[in-house]
Parts: sequence; structure tokens; C-alpha cells
Amino acid sequence: MPNFNDIGIYSYYYNLKQAGGKLRTEPDDFYVEEMINEIPKDPDGENLILKIRAKNWEHNRLIRFIARAYGVSPKRIGFAGTKDRRAVKVQYISIYGAKFKEINLQDFEILEYFYSNKRIYLGNHKGNLFRIKIRDTQIDILQENFNQIAIKGIFPNFYGPQRFGNLRPVSHLVGRDIIRRDYKEAARKFIGMPGEDNFTDIRNEYYEDPDPKKYADRFPEALDLEKAVLMHLREHPEDYVGALKTLPPSLVSMFIHAYQAYLFNKILSERLKISKELEIGDVVNKNGKFIKVNSLNYSQFKEEYIRGEIQPTGLIIGHEQEYASGIQGDIERKVMEEEGVSFVDFKLPYNLSSKGERRNMFEKASDMNIQLDTLHFILPPGSYATSLMREIMRIENMANY
Repeated sequence: MPNFNDIGIYSYYYNLKQAGGKLRTEPDDFYVEEMINEIPKDPDGENLILKIRAKNWEHNRLIRFIARAYGVSPKRIGFAGTKDRRAVKVQYISIYGAKFKEINLQDFEILEYFYSNKRIYLGNHKGNLFRIKIRDTQIDILQENFNQIAIKGIFPNFYGPQRFGNLRPVSHLVGRDIIRRDYKEAARKFIGMPGEDNFTDIRNEYYEDPDPKKYADRFPEALDLEKAVLMHLREHPEDYVGALKTLPPSLVSMFIHAYQAYLFNKILSERLKISKELEIGDVVNKNGKFIKVNSLNYSQFKEEYIRGEIQPTGLIIGHEQEYASGIQGDIERKVMEEEGVSFVDFKLPYNLSSKGERRNMFEKASDMNIQLDTLHFILPPGSYATSLMREIMRIENMANY
């Protein structure tokens, strides 16, 4: 069974008891609604804006189906963020150059539509509202843990399992192979590395004997992307770069981002072992500006950190980044050395290069309340509910989330 250690998460922020429990026994147990920034309406606008409700849809797959229904490239579809698959999600998307029509998809509906000259883009929202029911939990401990965390609302800003695949966390491993320019192994892992999904047997067969001629016709249509890679390799043996190019560019980029997320998680896990306080050498996020903490500004930044106005950041490794100083810089160097990667490794061909950035190591949930086994809260953009839920539930098996 995959656990959080597989995606670089092995430390906690709080010292709490284990409440246990399971998320998403039913998709309706996990509800997330996007809180979008205002989109100006214009009946002559170039972008069709849809407010959609989807249940149990993987994000990239849903975007492909919507693009196909509207007869456009997926590149024309803009969205503010990706949402959990096994969930009920309400969000907005924009489709450039499209005119409204209904779409007949299972567990999908269009709640509202209008036109605008503004396109929706990543980060174009204020946050996400969650309503999550936890089953098979010790409710008294669950409530005690929740209320303890709600005092400050602070939680570690780990990338959650959906960034990697809850039941088959391989995205970051594929990304690592791409970073290492081992495209053959990247294709092998993408197609065949087994997990806990419904296709473990056929994946495992291929993983042990990666012969596309044997498996191109045997892979089910549900694995359409894996099948496309296999079909290419059957016709063009050893052309692993070309095989990966059959995938949507956004998916290949996602592999790189997943590996960066894995490295960030390891950095944050190591930081939690040492300090949750602001340290000299940290790089803080102050209103979108990144500033190093030194002996001269430490006192001022310490007060701002206590008030929640700034956050120390961890490294999202890319070819335009540099280390923090002090203990945080030591942690970032250690993780990169353990992985055997350098900044320049992320300067990739095929438009896959990543400049990197810095990400808040801690975030704050708001409007937190609990009713029996159902939790309500709001998280800022880019934060994962599962990272907060892990602090509350204290279960390491990712299948529980």
C-alpha cells in the first residue's frame, strides 16, 4: 500500500493522537468549491465561461472530454486549479473561441455560463471551500485534534497525494527519469509501474516484460494514454522521446512538477524535524516578494511571522533558483545531494524546462468548524486539503485519503 513516505512526507507539525478514519468512501463525502476572483461579463467576449459541477472525474481526463465536446484543443481551456478526482467539485473553466452548448457526460453538469474577455488561468481564485466527511474515525479524538489545530489554523503546506496519484503514486518517479534524461525508463514506469488501481495485473506484466508488441493491443481502452505510448513504441521501437511526445504536453510537464513537489515535500519534512520557527537564513514570502532573513531584519520579520503576515519558504527546484542560507539552505542542499540533482538538470529540451520558485512551507486554514464527523474549512490557492487532513487523522496509508 502506498504511504506518505513514498511522496516525501514523513513529519508532522502537531503532536496529536491518532483519530483514524477514511476519506472518500463515497465521492459525495468530499466536496470542494472554487472561490473564484470576479470575472467581468461581456456578451461579446472571446471566452466562454462555464461553472461546472463534476463528480469522480480526473482533471486532465475531464478537460480532454470537454475539449472534444466543443471541438477545440485542450490548450484553449483555462482553469484556476486542479481538483481532487474522487470528489464532488464545483469550479470555473474558460474556453477560448467557443459558443455555449450542453454536454452529455455522466456525473457532470453546467451550472452557469456566460462570456468574458478575460481567460481563467492558474491561480485565478481566492481559495477553495471544503466540506469533508470522515468515516470509521474516533469522533472524540477527531474533534479534539480539529479544535486543537483550529486555534492557529496553521498546517504544513505539503503537496498532497493527488499531485502524485493516490493509488498509484508514480508521477514524480516518471518526472525523475525525465530529469535524468532516461526516457526509456520514464515510459516504462508511466505505462507499467503497478499500484493499487484496477489495472495492476496488466501493468505489472508489462513492467516485468516491457515489450510493446505484446501489450499494445492488450491494454484496455480506459488506459488510452498508456495505449497511445505503446502503439507508438510498437511502430517505432526505441523512440522513447517520440513515445512520450504522444502524451499531452501538460501531462508531461505535470511529471516534472510532481518531481519538484516530491523534493519540496522532503525539504519540508526535514525542516519540521528541526524548527517550525522563523530562522536566520530563511527566505520569506512578503506580499509576493521573497526576502532573505538576516541578523538585521530578523526581529521585524519574527514579529510579522507571529502575526501570520509572512511565511518562510521552501525550494521548488528549477534552473533559476538558489539556496536559502542557514539551516534551511543546509536542508535544501542535503535533499538535492541525496537525489543527485542540480539546478541545471531542470533546463530541459522539448519546452519542459522549469525555472522553479519558492513555496510557503506553512499555510493557514480559515472558517474552520466541525459537526460530528464532517469538517468545513477554507484553504488558500495551491494548498491541499489532504495535508491538513493528515495532521488531523494521523494515518499514513494514502489509500485512506
